[in-house]
Amino acid sequence: MTDDTVLDVLVVGYGPVGAVLAALLGRHGLSVGLVDPQKEPFPLPRAVGLDEETLRLLVGLPGLAGFLDRVHTSGRSAVLGPDRRVLIELGLGESELGTPVAAFFHQPSFERDLRAGIATLPGVTVHLGRSVTGLRQDGGPTGADASDTQAGPVIVELDDGSRLRARWVVGCDGASSPVRGMLGVDYTGSTFTQPWLVVDVETPTPLAHLPYFSFVCDPRRPAVTMPMPGGHRWEWMLLPGEDPVRMAETDGVRALLREWVDPDAVRVVRTAVYTFHARMAARWRVGRVLLAGDAAHSMPPFAGQGLGAGLRDAAALSWRLAEAVGGLAGEELLDAYERERRPHVAAMTSAALRVGRVVQTTNPRLSRLTRAAMVTLDHAPGVRHALRGGVARPRPRLPRGVAGTRPAAGWILPNPRLRTLDGRIIRLDDLLTDGWTLIGRGIDPTAGMDPAARDWVDRRAAIALTVVAPGGLRAVSDVSCPAVEDLDGTLLRALRTRRPLPIALVRPDRYLAGLVAAPLRTTDLSDPAGRAQL
Repeated sequence: MTDDTVLDVLVVGYGPVGAVLAALLGRHGLSVGLVDPQKEPFPLPRAVGLDEETLRLLVGLPGLAGFLDRVHTSGRSAVLGPDRRVLIELGLGESELGTPVAAFFHQPSFERDLRAGIATLPGVTVHLGRSVTGLRQDGGPTGADASDTQAGPVIVELDDGSRLRARWVVGCDGASSPVRGMLGVDYTGSTFTQPWLVVDVETPTPLAHLPYFSFVCDPRRPAVTMPMPGGHRWEWMLLPGEDPVRMAETDGVRALLREWVDPDAVRVVRTAVYTFHARMAARWRVGRVLLAGDAAHSMPPFAGQGLGAGLRDAAALSWRLAEAVGGLAGEELLDAYERERRPHVAAMTSAALRVGRVVQTTNPRLSRLTRAAMVTLDHAPGVRHALRGGVARPRPRLPRGVAGTRPAAGWILPNPRLRTLDGRIIRLDDLLTDGWTLIGRGIDPTAGMDPAARDWVDRRAAIALTVVAPGGLRAVSDVSCPAVEDLDGTLLRALRTRRPLPIALVRPDRYLAGLVAAPLRTTDLSDPAGRAQL
């Protein structure tokens, strides 16, 4: 790479969010640079939990083909009382996305595997041991007053005196983001002073008496316990007057562990004291520089969505950058990234704060009332069976008002089992690409398109599929696109509407842009709300 080379995208920060974003962009065929001051992934686990949507995203990335074989799946969770007895047990239900509903993973192994996969992408170059010291757009400093329509490349200055140029820059450099600081963007919200002690241990076998993720409602010391691949994690709330340094030392950790496990039967691999934040950047885009992950937002850990929110950022941003770089959409599509993601992050942060208020209570009377309410709910007629069996789990959906007005817009596409013409049983994701998809319910979704619609589809290399109920393949054997049977009816139910709208438009991130009538017309391929072109 020469000093005159202009990258399509430069990602600052090679943590999980930056790595996933780079992998997605690299698969889109973009030229991508990665910069990080550290040369190796952080060697100890930090994030541990992933949900069905983020698991679905990850298993398709280079280097992660066998990722699900290396996670600890979780089908339920529990709330425990001070005596460690179960107050309420919750089944997590079944996923329609082809992955476990929830799983715990080993972050260092995950990052090493993903980096090995990224190394196979020819368009991605990595600059490790380098820090960003300056950003300039069109020869001028990048700050909060920079124009959002700057046309020239962003010039990125590194601490070794070298420079990189990129059409777009994304700061994935953490909650203390230097990129955000250089943009002059405020990071508003709260930092909470309550300290928690995290202890990770290795165990020869899983702890049979602690099989689930559990909150511990104990006013004497609230806690969280969860299994991990190869070990276990506890998080204990530190109490007023306790010295965090001393509590994290060997004697303090052993005393806490002794209530749960023989300290001599496990090996402590990490201790850390942390406080948590509920903050969000005032803007996620300034000119040609964007923010993602903790650089854009951070939330308390109680909903388990901190890393997941960042990975969703990467998924929502990658295809938009690919369209903007490829000249397939205007820059307003990049503004839709924040408009779409901000409400979801705000909702998850609020949920985490609500859970945290319950978990962290040290008021004996309030804790006793909370525990009694849980026990009553768990023993209510029919409720116990429903809770433990797992209630029907709705598919993820984008916040209302940001997905457009088409029927079914904003729902994530399920990933059901399908049968092909040659009799193979596959998942829907086995047929999808990183681009757009047209799905016809019993018809060829490309049949009869007008020339402009055909051009839209061809320029994006969109794929087309026909889906039918079991036994219906003969009726569509003459379509020009692949035809599959929906074995469980999951996909057909997701595409059903009161009106006959047999064509589904599916975004590259697997979210439905909506259902439309046949044949496909040019007017179907623009946002009816007029906010941005699809």
